[in-house]
Amino acid sequence: MSVQSTAERRERAPDRSGSKSATRSFRGDIEGLRAVAVVVVIFDHLLGWPSGGFIGVDIFFVISGFLITSLLLKEHARTGRISLVDFYRRRIRRILPVSLLVLVVTVAVGFLVLPSARALSTLWDGIYSALFVANWHFAAVGTDYLQATNAVSPLQHYWSLAVEEQFYFVWPFLLIVIFALAGRRTLSAGALITLVAVTTGVITLAFLAWSFFETSTSPAIAYFSTGARAWELGIGAFVAAAAPGLAKLPLRVRPPIAWLGLALIVASLVLISRDSPFPAPWGLLPVAGAALVIAAGIGQPEQRLLFPLTNPVSRYVGKISYSLYLWHFPVMILLATIFATDSPLYLPLAALLMVALSVFSFHYVEDPIRHSLWLENSLTRKRERMRRPAPQHRTGISPAQAWIGALAIVALVLVSVSFIALRGGTPSGPSANSAPLGAADLGVKTTTEPATLLAARQATIAAALAATAWPETTPAFDALGDNSGAPEWVDDDCLSVSAKNAADCLYGDPAATKTAVLLGDSMAISYMPAIRSALEPLGYNVRSLTMFSCPAVNISVAAKSASDASAAKCDDHHAWVYAEVARLSPDLVIMSSLAGSIVRLASGNEGAAALTEWQVATADTLTALQGSTEHVAVLSPPPASTPFAECKTLTSTPGDCAYSPSSLYQKVIASEQDAIEQFGDFAQYVDIVPWLCVDESCPAFINNTPVFFDGQHFVREASAQLGPLLAEALFPPAA
Repeated sequence: MSVQSTAERRERAPDRSGSKSATRSFRGDIEGLRAVAVVVVIFDHLLGWPSGGFIGVDIFFVISGFLITSLLLKEHARTGRISLVDFYRRRIRRILPVSLLVLVVTVAVGFLVLPSARALSTLWDGIYSALFVANWHFAAVGTDYLQATNAVSPLQHYWSLAVEEQFYFVWPFLLIVIFALAGRRTLSAGALITLVAVTTGVITLAFLAWSFFETSTSPAIAYFSTGARAWELGIGAFVAAAAPGLAKLPLRVRPPIAWLGLALIVASLVLISRDSPFPAPWGLLPVAGAALVIAAGIGQPEQRLLFPLTNPVSRYVGKISYSLYLWHFPVMILLATIFATDSPLYLPLAALLMVALSVFSFHYVEDPIRHSLWLENSLTRKRERMRRPAPQHRTGISPAQAWIGALAIVALVLVSVSFIALRGGTPSGPSANSAPLGAADLGVKTTTEPATLLAARQATIAAALAATAWPETTPAFDALGDNSGAPEWVDDDCLSVSAKNAADCLYGDPAATKTAVLLGDSMAISYMPAIRSALEPLGYNVRSLTMFSCPAVNISVAAKSASDASAAKCDDHHAWVYAEVARLSPDLVIMSSLAGSIVRLASGNEGAAALTEWQVATADTLTALQGSTEHVAVLSPPPASTPFAECKTLTSTPGDCAYSPSSLYQKVIASEQDAIEQFGDFAQYVDIVPWLCVDESCPAFINNTPVFFDGQHFVREASAQLGPLLAEALFPPAA
């Protein structure tokens, strides 16, 4: 997050308004407030605690809105104008050097330790971040279903910097317009600043109203939206505009106001969670707290009785908070590719590395450039050189000491990481414990007996579970990404099928004598390579009638996010699908749905009630299909696993990525089986767990092929390998 320089906040120029400037003297309490903000953000990201730790960003917004607006108002009071050139010079000098340094280092390290697809994605994240549009980029990525379970970008935290800079691309112009309109009238200095305060308040309220609307209608977008966040910076701007009045507050009421602000911030850390509507209305709590702390100190050289914020440690952490904010997230994410997050080394190394990098970049990049005359015109340079005293280091350590200490810590970390990575890294060849790739597992139709086919698969799974080193896989782990899914989904865009594109989602010989229809969501289409491998050699063509986020069973579901428009269309899609099945009269209907859909039922049912609703809906769906097809096969979804991007590190082993069916998963499977039993030979349930697991233990790869590309959807090659097993399940050989 951006913060203002000490030099800017110490400016002592005359103020034409005759009132005390909001930033006339150094504000140690604001430095401490920055420390609170950055520490709770780091705790939230690193430890997942406290539940509302992410509100530190909102505190930063208020601080930045206050400081920047104070400087703009002071400049106008001193010179009668606002220089946009000078303003953006200060912004560039303050923001760009460290932010670009972190971007370059993160992208470079990403190409060393991340899978190639993820490294390339990080490069693009860095480009959007450098252009200060990261918030809209991540909002768009967050609404992309293919990205829903991907690992977090090490640059995702740059969204807040983008919001701030977008706001300040507009805010100075608005102030100039306000002053220009006021200039047509003869207003006193007091009346002019009152007009600015009132106008700022009205604009802020308008943005707050928009935030309420966007949070209620599109919460996933609202979190990143500049429009939904602008009111938080506006609150800080309003406090700055109201500074002349706030400076008159009696001394005796200032400590209670400041402590009330701190209490609101603490309360927000406990009361707010990721499920709370945010940024409105819950963002009002930390924003009000930050505003009260700032307001209580206006016109005072030092806040009294506020030791949690004004002590030397808090002030130093606040001083380096910008560097600390920028470094902490890349360190956490990239270090997690080397050590598992539950490793005893992860937390201390992450803390040491982020602090070392932050101290170094503050003392050797951020602070020197901020106090330099870079981007200043020649006259300003000359004037500043004459009046600027020699730099003093008030932090208690010299830049040389910071340099030596930071490099020593970084060197120690890198040596330790390299040593451990060399001992536990990925081998160049296949694992000695990996079984050879068999014809059956490649999806090649064989004459293998049923028991032998499943037994061979189980033996291969057992070998993968016993592997102690990562093999070379096809596709390679580093190449896994959104394009690794079923080609019918990724290449043909046949996930969401309607009357408009149904003709393009027919596979196999259109003149085939037998037809199969596939119903369900993304899980269903992930089976398509297996289904085609099993059915097309038997004279079938296969139609996809799937839809994103819409289960195969006739049940209403809630949206995954406010940007998920498919849930609202799901009921209509079900009606169209059943009519289409009746029209086609297929020989076979295959169904599958993500087990996780049971936690987002539109009815709001949970637990046993949700399972009962799911079971009844499954039975109702089969009943509705009875007159339209000869047979229905329901494929169980696979158990969800941990995405490779989270569990496969430079020091991990295959066992670290093994997984087991969850209790909820097993209950969903049982409810589907119970519903199908009453339909006799008309319907069958195909439990695929034995195809992926042995004794409820499931490896991340089978036959040197990764199973999932995102933790729940099959890699296309892995799906195709299930073809012979599926054919055997659907058409068992006569005894």
